[in-house]
Amino acid sequence: MDAFEPIRSKAAALHGQLISEGCDTCEPLALVLAAAVKLDLQVAWLPAGDPALKGARALYDDQGGTICCEQEPDPATRALLVAHEIGHADLHARSAVCAGGDIDPSRSTEAAPVGLQRVEDYGVRERRELQANVYARELVLPRAVAQDLHVSRGMTASAIVDRTKLPMPLVRQQLFDALLLPRSDDNESEPSAGVVATPRPDPSQDRAAAHRDTPFQLQAGPGTGKTRTLVKRVLSLLADGIDPAAILILTFSNRAAGELSERLIAAAPDAAPKVWIGTFHAFGLDLVRRYHDKLGLTPNPALFDRSDAIAVLEEILPTLPLVHYRNLWDPAMVLRDIVAAISRAKDELADPARYRALTQGMEAAAGDEEARIAAAKCLEIADIYDLYEQALRKHGGVDFGDLIMRPVRLLEADEAVRIAVQLRHRHVLVDEYQDVNRASARLLKLVAGDGARLWVVGDARQSIYRFRGASSENMVRFGRDYPGAAVDQLGINYRSTEQIVRSFVAVAPRMGASQGMLTLALAADRSVGPSRPEIRRFETLDDEAAGLAASIRQLEGAGVHLRDQAVLCRTNGRLNEIAAALEARGIPILHLGSLFEREEVRDLLCLLSLAVDPFGDAIVRAGAMLRYGLSLQDAYCVSRHLRSLGKPALAGLAEASAAPGLSTAGRAGVERLATDLAGLRANVSAWDFLATYMLDRTDLAKQLGQADSLTAQMRAVAIWQFLNFVREQVPVGGGLPIQRTLDRVRQLVLLAEERDLRQVPAAALHLDAVRLMTVHGSKGLEFEAVHIPGLTVASFPSSNRGQRCPPPRGMVDGAGDLAPADEAKRAHDDEEECLFFVALSRARTHLRLYHARKQRNGSGRSTSPFLGWIPAALVDEIPNPPTLPLPAGASTSQPITIAWPTDWCVTDSRLGSYEKCPRRFFYTHVLGLGGARKPTAFSRTHDCLYDLLRWLADARRTAEPSVSDAESAFEKIWLVRGPADHAFAADYRRLASRLIGALVSAGAGRRFREAQPLAIDFPNGRVLVEPNELAELPDGTVVIRRVRTGHKRSDEYDRLEYTLYHLAAESRFGGRAVVQALHLTDETAEAVAISATKLGNRKKKSDGMLAGIAGGAFPTEVDAVTCPRCPHFFICAAAPPGPLTLD
Repeated sequence: MDAFEPIRSKAAALHGQLISEGCDTCEPLALVLAAAVKLDLQVAWLPAGDPALKGARALYDDQGGTICCEQEPDPATRALLVAHEIGHADLHARSAVCAGGDIDPSRSTEAAPVGLQRVEDYGVRERRELQANVYARELVLPRAVAQDLHVSRGMTASAIVDRTKLPMPLVRQQLFDALLLPRSDDNESEPSAGVVATPRPDPSQDRAAAHRDTPFQLQAGPGTGKTRTLVKRVLSLLADGIDPAAILILTFSNRAAGELSERLIAAAPDAAPKVWIGTFHAFGLDLVRRYHDKLGLTPNPALFDRSDAIAVLEEILPTLPLVHYRNLWDPAMVLRDIVAAISRAKDELADPARYRALTQGMEAAAGDEEARIAAAKCLEIADIYDLYEQALRKHGGVDFGDLIMRPVRLLEADEAVRIAVQLRHRHVLVDEYQDVNRASARLLKLVAGDGARLWVVGDARQSIYRFRGASSENMVRFGRDYPGAAVDQLGINYRSTEQIVRSFVAVAPRMGASQGMLTLALAADRSVGPSRPEIRRFETLDDEAAGLAASIRQLEGAGVHLRDQAVLCRTNGRLNEIAAALEARGIPILHLGSLFEREEVRDLLCLLSLAVDPFGDAIVRAGAMLRYGLSLQDAYCVSRHLRSLGKPALAGLAEASAAPGLSTAGRAGVERLATDLAGLRANVSAWDFLATYMLDRTDLAKQLGQADSLTAQMRAVAIWQFLNFVREQVPVGGGLPIQRTLDRVRQLVLLAEERDLRQVPAAALHLDAVRLMTVHGSKGLEFEAVHIPGLTVASFPSSNRGQRCPPPRGMVDGAGDLAPADEAKRAHDDEEECLFFVALSRARTHLRLYHARKQRNGSGRSTSPFLGWIPAALVDEIPNPPTLPLPAGASTSQPITIAWPTDWCVTDSRLGSYEKCPRRFFYTHVLGLGGARKPTAFSRTHDCLYDLLRWLADARRTAEPSVSDAESAFEKIWLVRGPADHAFAADYRRLASRLIGALVSAGAGRRFREAQPLAIDFPNGRVLVEPNELAELPDGTVVIRRVRTGHKRSDEYDRLEYTLYHLAAESRFGGRAVVQALHLTDETAEAVAISATKLGNRKKKSDGMLAGIAGGAFPTEVDAVTCPRCPHFFICAAAPPGPLTLD
C-alpha cells in the first residue's frame, strides 16, 4: 500500500465524522476548528512575528495541546494552517514548529525527480511535513469528495474553488490524485520489495550494530538485511543515550532515505525526526544553504541540472573557445558532452584550476602528435570550464557537482566550519558505501574526521553507478582511509532460495569488483526452493519475447502473481520492445517507459504545442483525439488553413471551422477544440494550461478516472506523472513558459535525463501487473520471480562506447598508470559485471534467463559470457521452451490510403527522407508540416549555399561567373537568409566564402546545362533526381554532379542518393554520363563508383520504398538523437483515421 494512503484515510474519516455532525465542506475554516475541538486541541491566533510562534507560521505544542497560528486575513489560508498542525497532532503526537516553506497542502506526495527535487532533503522531518500537508488537504477536501463534486455533480475545478474558497493548486492536486492514481484495496497484497523481516536473530547483524570506537565497514551481500542492520545500529546508539540530532545518515537515493525514515519512525517515533537522513547531495545542499555567505551564494541558490547547464553554455556560446569540439552543423550538440566532462571533473574534485594544471602537465609531456591533440582537447575543456563557472556565478546558481565539491573546499579551508559540522554530526552512518565517488568520500572524511564514530555498509559487487564516478575502490581502501578500521560481513541471505544464492555466489569470484573484498560467503535462510535457475534459448528476438510471455503465464498458473514478477533489461530500448510484446499478448504490465513518448502524454504535449506553434501542425494529433474526431482529410484541410491565416494557431482556431474542404463532422470537432482552448493564453505555465483544459474545459480527467482496465489505469498514472513534472519551473532560459517546458522536454529526452520519470509512482505499485525495469532501476528491490532477457555478447554486457571528452591523465582517482580510455573501459567492464550480479540477486524463488540466437537483421548473436560464469550444475537448460503467440487479430499498423495528385512525385531527396524515417516523410512531404522547425545556423548557411547553387546554374548557362561575382550574389542571399545574428556568424560567413571559392573553381572549363530533373521509372513508381549541377566535358561526356557542403564521410557513397544519380544517368544518357561528388569543405571533386551488386540491391530497396509510399506505409524510425530534435516530435506517430486526398 502507498505509505500516504493510511494518512489520507485517517483525515478523510475525520472529515466524514465532522460532516455527519453538521459541518460543511464549503466552510473549511469552521470544519478544521471543529476538528480541533473534536481532538481536544486549542487554537490560538497570534500576529505575525509574535515571539510565541518562534519564527514560524504555525506550531503545535503537544504538552498543552495547543495550535498557534498566524492571524491570516484569508479564512482558507487560516484553515490550512490549522489543518496542517492538526495533522502533526493526529499523526505524530509531538510538538512541531512549521515555517512558511513547510506548509503547502497542494504539494504532491512525490516530487518530480528533476532539478532541485532530486536532492531536496528527504529526511524524517521533511517526510513529516509532507505527511501533515497531505493530511491537511485530505481533511478539508477528501479525494472522494473532490471526485464526487467533479464527476457526479459536474463541477469544474474553478467551480469547486468558488464554492470552498480553497486555493486552486490544492483543488487541482486533489482532483488529479483522485482521478488519475489508482486506489489501493486493503485486500491487495503488496509486491515484494526491500529486505524481508529477519525470521530469527542474526548474530552478524547484532555484532555490526553494536560496534563502537573504531571506523567500521560492513560488507553486506544481497538480501542480507543491511537496512535492518542500519536501523539496529541507530537504535543501539539511541539506547546508549546518544542525542538523535547528532546522528547523520547518508544514502544515495531519495527512495532509500524514505525507506529509512519510515522504518525509524516506526521503531523510534520520538527520536526519528531529529536524525538527519538524506542523500549526499541533499547534505551538500544543506551545507551550501547553511554557509552560503562563506561560499558567496544567496541563501537559496538555484540548482542547475544537466539540461540547465547546457542552457548556461548556450547563452555564452560566443565566448566559448571551441576548436576541437566545435560543431558548426549544430554547436549545441557537443555541449552535452562538455557538460558531462565538467560534471565528471567535479566528481573527482577537479576544480578549474586543478583541471587546467593537469592538462598543462599533459601538454608538457606530450611526445607525439596524438598526445599533443589529446592535451589540446583537454585544454579546450579547461577554458570552457572557466567560462562555465563564471556563468554559474552570474546566475547565482550551483550545479549538482557543486553540492559536494564546494562544501568539501569550504571544510578544507575553514577549520571553524569543519569543527562545527563535526560537532553537529558526531555519529555518521553511510548506506550503499560502494557508490561513493572521490568527492563524496572526501566530504565524508572531512565530516567524520578520524572515523571513530563512522559506520558504513555496502557491497562492492553492487557498484552500478560508475558513470557518475562511483567506484568500489573506496570499499577496498576504507582501511587505508581510516586506519584501525574493522571490517565485517553479513552471512545470511534472507531473500533467495539456496539454488539462486549459489548461482550469484558462483559469479562473485569472476568479478573485478571482488578484488580486495572479503570472500562472499552466504547461507540461504530459505533453504532449497522448488527449482534451479533456468536458461531458455530462442531463435529470434520476437521468439524471445513470446517465450518470456509464456514463462510469465506459466508462473502465474503456478501461483506467482503478476505483481510479484519482474522483467529486468539492460537497456530501455529492449525494455520498450518487450513491453509492447507483453501488452499485445494481454499481459498487464507496470511500465511507464519514456514518459514523453507515451501516446497519452504526447496528446497533452501537442496541445501545449498548439499554444506556441504559429503554424498549428499539432492539429494533426489533436484532431486524432477521440473528443474531436477529425478525419485525416479534415486535419489536412485545417492545417493548411491555419497556415494561410498568418496568425498564431491558438488565435486561428476560432476561424479554422471555415477551412475549405472540411466535413460537417470535422467542422464540429474543430469548433469544439476552439471552444475548449478559447481564452487560454500562451503566457501561462504548462501546468495552468493543462489543468484548466482537463478540469475546467473538458471531461478528460473524469474519463481517465473511470478507467476499467489496467492498461487504461496506467495511462492515467502516466498523465499524473507528466503533470507532476510540468509543475516545476525551469530556472534558465527566456521566452514563454510553455515553450520553455517544451524545450526542456526535448532536452531531457536528448540527454536521457528523464530516466527517473520512468519510475512508477508508489500509489500504483499495488496493481497486479508485471514490473518492467532496467537492471539499474531494480537496485534495492526483490521479486518472487525475475526474468532477464537479452543475454547476448553485445547486449549484456553492453558495448563500451568510449568517451567523447576524455579527462586529463591523473584526474580519475584510482586509475594508476592507466590511460583515461583504458580506465574508462575497465570501469565499464566492472559495472557490467556488477549489473549482472544485481540482476541475479533480485530473485526470491524463480530466476529465468533468456537468450536469442539471432539479431533482427538475421545475423547470429553470441551468448553472453556471463551465462558461462554460472556452473552448468547450478542451472537447468530448458529444451524447446514454449512461446505464447500473438492473439488472432492483434493490432498492427494500418496503411494510410492516399489519393495522389497527378503531378505529385518523389524526388531523390524525398526518397532519402523516407529511408531515414517514413513517418517524418509523411508529416513533411505528404501533409506539408514542419514549418515551425527551428533552423540551426549551419542549416541556414547550408540553405544560402544551395540558393547560390541555383543562381550559379542560371548564370553558367550564359557566362562563367568569377569568385567575385559569386560572392556578390551570395552576400545578397546571406543578408536575407543567413544567420547574421548568430554568435558564430563571422565563422559561418568565412566558411561560406571558402566553399564558394571551391564551388566556382570546380566548374572551370565546363559547359553547364540547365539542371533539369532526371526521371527513373521503377515498377512501383517514378523518382525524379534533381542534380545540383549538370555539365558537359569537351569530349561530350555529361557530368551529373552532387554538391556536398561538408566533409566526405567514410561511407559517403553508400548513401541512397548516389545510387539514384547513377540510375538516372544510365536512364537518360546511357554510357555518356558520369556521376561526380563535389565535397566543398574538402575541396575535392571525384567520380563516384558503385559496384553492380550494390546498385542492384539499392535499386531493389528503392523500389520497395516506392511501394511503401504508394501503399501508405509510414512507420516510425526511432533514434535517440534525431527524434527529440525532429519538428514533429510532439505529434509523432499520430494520424487521424480515414483516407487522404491530396490536391
